[in-house]
Amino acid sequence: MKHPIIPAAVAAAFLAGATVAPAQSNADLLRELQALKARMAELEKKLAERPVTPAAPVAGDDKLKPDDSMKWSEFITGKSRFKLYGYLRADMIYDDSRPGGNGINSSLVPAFILSENGLGGAANLAPGPNHENFDIHPRLTRLGVDFSGPEVETLWGAKTGGKLEIDFYNVVAGGAESREFLRMRHAYGQLKWENASFLAGQTSDLISQYFPTVNPDFVMWGAGNLGDRRPQFRAEWTPKLWGGTAFVQGMAGLTGADDNRDLDANGIRDGEASGLPTVQGRIGYRFPIWEKQNIELALWTHQAREKVDIAIGGRNNFNSEGWGFDFSTPLYKDIVTLRGEGWTGKNLDDVRGGILQGVNVATGREIHATGGWAELTLKPAKWYSFHSGYLFDNPRSSDLPVSSPELNSIWYLAARLYLDPVELGLDYVNWTTYFKDITGPQGKGQNNRFQAFVSYKF
Repeated sequence: MKHPIIPAAVAAAFLAGATVAPAQSNADLLRELQALKARMAELEKKLAERPVTPAAPVAGDDKLKPDDSMKWSEFITGKSRFKLYGYLRADMIYDDSRPGGNGINSSLVPAFILSENGLGGAANLAPGPNHENFDIHPRLTRLGVDFSGPEVETLWGAKTGGKLEIDFYNVVAGGAESREFLRMRHAYGQLKWENASFLAGQTSDLISQYFPTVNPDFVMWGAGNLGDRRPQFRAEWTPKLWGGTAFVQGMAGLTGADDNRDLDANGIRDGEASGLPTVQGRIGYRFPIWEKQNIELALWTHQAREKVDIAIGGRNNFNSEGWGFDFSTPLYKDIVTLRGEGWTGKNLDDVRGGILQGVNVATGREIHATGGWAELTLKPAKWYSFHSGYLFDNPRSSDLPVSSPELNSIWYLAARLYLDPVELGLDYVNWTTYFKDITGPQGKGQNNRFQAFVSYKF
């Protein structure tokens, strides 16, 4: 649109010219009009070329662009970046026979199945055959924070990071199911270099890096799967070798962090009283086989000691020792995978072995045990998978008191649907426990366990 000043100026000039010289000829007026038109065109050109300064924005009128919207799962404080993750989850569990191991809460933390044939000792007897249980809980709801910080030049350029993770699976005797207690899962800081790392805090045991798909409540501890969590210091070296990656790992952690054992009842955990840490080491090799798929093989060892002030079975010191292997291998691309572990040792209840039995308090014997598990996974599409596996935990009968559980034998099936961000799961676990009896038939409990869950991940 033309500037309004220009027509007004033209009109004023025309009127002025008409007033001053009314006797001018038509030819003179025409020449003046043409000159005014030329000046008007020149003024319009100059106005068009003049830079325009935008008006100052009104306070409070700013709006975020779509790309500038805040991501509430990530935030920055100081020089560290934090990322929230987790899920909301509800589980429904049905047992057709009663689990044992933790009194009223045994369906949440099953270690074995109570005897259903009247044998196996009074403490291990179910009220009757097929004494069923049903439970619904949200305890596996989880919240975590991963953080990454700046590089520390004085530590040879170490990258800093860490994790804090909690859930509600702190099973406390007498606690109401609608009043779950928080449980710390992971809380550690970490330094990383190109081929090495150092960790300090609480996280999983170094041994037994894998776990079965089923029974996420107790992760099949006491039933063939080893390794819990504990406060620790850990170092790792991962050199590149022969087209793959070797790894050498070592850890010093708190003894008694899981079994909380105090045999002499002096108020001090027997592991702390020993004056020594739990020591674990793992060595292995990882190499590619299919596109983006690796075979991983490893050997590990576990060593710890417990000490009591009042002798138990004539002994004051008890050693905890274990050796094992773990593996994960794709059998066909990322569609079929096999993984598992095997182990043997003694006094392994602090790492969840021996059906949670470590020392025979009557004889002072350390209870030897052997166990392991294997799982086959079939994942033909990104949105669903099937799992099948077997586990066993077999303490040595001669080390056990009479009527103690001496064998857990379990097979299972599981299915998962991944409908991001929702995951659905259904598990079937066939669990049989046998009890030691030196006078005749063994006590036996057999359970069919069904578990379904729904989770929303974020």
